Amino acid sequence: MSARGGILHAAAATALLVVAAATSGHAKPAPAAPPTAPERATAPATLRVWNRPVAEFRVPVGQVRPADRAANAARRVEALPEDVSPEDIRAEEATVGDLHGAVVSARGQMLFAILDGDLDLTTGETLASASARTVAQLQSVLRARAEQRRLPVLVRGIALSVGATLLLGLALWATRRAADRALVRLTRATHPRTVSRLGRDLWVFVDTLERALVHATAWALGIVVTYLWLTFVLRRFPYTRPWGDRLGGYLVDLLAGLATGALGALPGLFAVVLIFLLTRFVVRMVGVFFRAVEDGTITVGLLKPDTAGATRRITAVVIWIFALTVAYEYIPGSESDSFKAIGIFTGLMVSLGSAGLVNHVMSGLLVVYSRALRPGELIHTGDITGFVSEVGLLSTKLVTAKREEITIPNAVLAGTTVTNYSRLEGGALVAATATIGYDQPWRQVHALLLLAAERTPHVRKEPRPYVVQRALSDFAVQYEVRAHIETPELRFRVLSELHAQIQDAFNEFGVQIMVPAFEAQPERAVVVPKSKWFTAPARSNDVDVRSHDVPKDSASTS
Repeated sequence: MSARGGILHAAAATALLVVAAATSGHAKPAPAAPPTAPERATAPATLRVWNRPVAEFRVPVGQVRPADRAANAARRVEALPEDVSPEDIRAEEATVGDLHGAVVSARGQMLFAILDGDLDLTTGETLASASARTVAQLQSVLRARAEQRRLPVLVRGIALSVGATLLLGLALWATRRAADRALVRLTRATHPRTVSRLGRDLWVFVDTLERALVHATAWALGIVVTYLWLTFVLRRFPYTRPWGDRLGGYLVDLLAGLATGALGALPGLFAVVLIFLLTRFVVRMVGVFFRAVEDGTITVGLLKPDTAGATRRITAVVIWIFALTVAYEYIPGSESDSFKAIGIFTGLMVSLGSAGLVNHVMSGLLVVYSRALRPGELIHTGDITGFVSEVGLLSTKLVTAKREEITIPNAVLAGTTVTNYSRLEGGALVAATATIGYDQPWRQVHALLLLAAERTPHVRKEPRPYVVQRALSDFAVQYEVRAHIETPELRFRVLSELHAQIQDAFNEFGVQIMVPAFEAQPERAVVVPKSKWFTAPARSNDVDVRSHDVPKDSASTS
């Protein structure tokens, strides 16, 4: 070893001792670490100067923690004179006792030491490579400090930042205008439309969703433009350039990760689309078969036309559930914990909120497969009488004689008694009740009621009408005439005209129709003579029900 090399080595060794001692002397007394967290005293610390990482300290020197070593080194670097150039930074290897490392200095002023314990052995880092990297980083810090103090650099950075800010304002204004125009066009294009599903107009929800998507898109564009503006402005100044580099690097890494994930998800998406198309084709073919059964084109022994529609929907649901089960493993991200957690949460919410829905669906299956109701039939349930217009899995719809559509949940319908007037042998039956006093012969009353039934249009001759005496009350006898009609759709009009014919027949033969109770027997029968049947404003050509034909209108009122 030459005399010059020996002198340098001795100087580096002395510097290592000086730096270690100075570090111990200048550092603030380290507080005692809590007994529960002793690792805080040896936690690695990064030396950062001007937002740039310079070195990594991993081991303490005596009682000085790595964090204190980094803080003391940062103060020394920041205290360097302005005339210190990047070429003045040196790193010399030295060994003193158990300490071995490299001392980083500038113009003979010792800044900090890099010890063997500070090396990252997992990456194969050596003292020489760590020293070279530290010197390069420290030189970059000095160059940035010198560049920050140059007036042309500051003026150029400020000018570019102002220009970028103006462009940002213009971009945000254009985005806002584009969103407003999109909302106006959306309102004009979709104002008169309706979207009906399950008997409800869902257009309000669809319109709200579309407007929310437009607003979300505008906000997303604004955030992206602001992010790019912030990255550009931070990179214009040496001090904040590392922040801009990190923002830009994060954006690049994010886009690269998204692109890589999208490319990796393409095979799975292709499999999901293929399964979806195949399932849709199978569902359509099954639908064609069940519609043919429903129309009577195809006859299947166990499958009736009444239940074909419900069976088609159930089969479609089963096929889609099976397809979703097969396609689940091909959905991108299905193996992640977050995807599984969302699936479990969704399933839990659906299970808790669909108890009533399942009850209605099961009741609907009971109604459909029991074949108790068919569209077009006249039924009576509770206090409602009407024609069945639709039998669904969730509810059944009836149309009353007043043209009112009533929706009855299937769970309610399955728990009540339903009378079906359209399936009686011999046709639908109508019945009219009259209360006659004991002073009238019952045979005469029977004859009058049968005469009224014979005069009523659309009453069938066979089976013949008949009369029953329902009760012997305190002051009168309750009679009921029953007759079959041609079609159930005429029930309300026929019943109304049967009542009118009963009034005419009893008035014609002078028989009084009584109420269930009265105070005294009237001196003469309370009847309307035939001469007053057409008292004004009544006219014989439109009031006489015997000559009035009943139109076959299923929705005519009584």
